Amino acid sequence: MSSREFRKTNHLAVIGFLLPFGAAGVTALLILLSGEDFRSLVFSIPYLSIVPLILLAGLIASIKSIPLIPERNDKDYAYAGLTLSLLFILIYGLSLYYFFLNSPQ
Repeated sequence: MSSREFRKTNHLAVIGFLLPFGAAGVTALLILLSGEDFRSLVFSIPYLSIVPLILLAGLIASIKSIPLIPERNDKDYAYAGLTLSLLFILIYGLSLYYFFLNSPQ
């Protein structure tokens, strides 16, 4: 393969890989802004709306990038993004249980 025959980048795979980290960054920012009051609106509204949307966008981008692997390569990003999205969604679900259902009233 010469230098002129490079394959195109699988941008969906890269986005699917990076979006779970973006969701973690948004969560960290929300925790810093809310202090220890996880029931405040400053924390609850973005955590219940923005974070799951970012995670679902990462999952969808990773799934849509899988059929593009033979054409555009980046198999590592596609499967790593899918794995990270599923793992972060699981952690998000556990955090919802811990903070909102299991916390003392």
